[in-house]
Amino acid sequence: MIHIYQCNDSYLYEIIEDYKEAATIEEKDGIFNSFCSFIWSSDNKRRIYKKAIRFKVRKDLLPTELGQVFDTWSDVEYTYYKTMSRDENWHSIIRQKINNIYTKYFDKEVILKKEYMDLLKTPKRLYYQWVSGIDMNAETVTELIDDSMDKAMKVKNRLQLEKMTLPWNEYKKVTEKFLRKCFDNCKLIGEYEDNTKINTKLDFLTEDHFYVGYICRYIEKEIIPFQKNYYGVRQHKRYSRCTQCGSMIEKTNNRIQYCKKCGKEINRLKTKKRMQSIRNKNV
Repeated sequence: MIHIYQCNDSYLYEIIEDYKEAATIEEKDGIFNSFCSFIWSSDNKRRIYKKAIRFKVRKDLLPTELGQVFDTWSDVEYTYYKTMSRDENWHSIIRQKINNIYTKYFDKEVILKKEYMDLLKTPKRLYYQWVSGIDMNAETVTELIDDSMDKAMKVKNRLQLEKMTLPWNEYKKVTEKFLRKCFDNCKLIGEYEDNTKINTKLDFLTEDHFYVGYICRYIEKEIIPFQKNYYGVRQHKRYSRCTQCGSMIEKTNNRIQYCKKCGKEINRLKTKKRMQSIRNKNV
């Protein structure tokens, strides 16, 4: 009878130790597959939801023209996501890290960069400046808010382009590759405890805390090489972003702005425009 490894009632350090001490590849596969199944079946699912930047216009200011402008923008929605787990068990924490990485690098609906959020906060910021005594008029405030919201949409579109496209099911497969590398490369705590230089750091950690931290750091580290490979950037090269499509490109000099595809298209349009200008002069 084949023994099916179960992670349900195990500590993480026990799973790691069993994996490292397994005598055959088949045993390692069984332990690792059980670990992954346990992670994916976690109740700590990835969740996104709507939040809002809110403020309330004072009742005495609400009847004014400027008060009406601010009231229109007193509830600005944006998409947020569950960033932390209330459960402190090892599988919920690891699953939360996996969820967060997907949201950060692949979910185009969740944009939370400071430059975008600061633009969304423009109505609230202007309102509190107004009530603090700064003189404003409705027309100017409307123009400022409209301009900020227009810029916010452009920033959001640019940041969306910078995210990779990968369905959740495919991401799970990629993550499992990261986790398998992590398991293979992980050292047992006993190997670290032989090194007195870091022994004091481990004194403040339980075995599971140590391995949870190691796994979370490992999968975070692995996403950058994956991203470079996704865009065809060599691993040892620095990178920047194409200002047209958001793709990652090798930074060969400070003047490079476009990926090859966008560069060709922009050059084609410039050539077309130049030739059209020449034809117009010759008419």
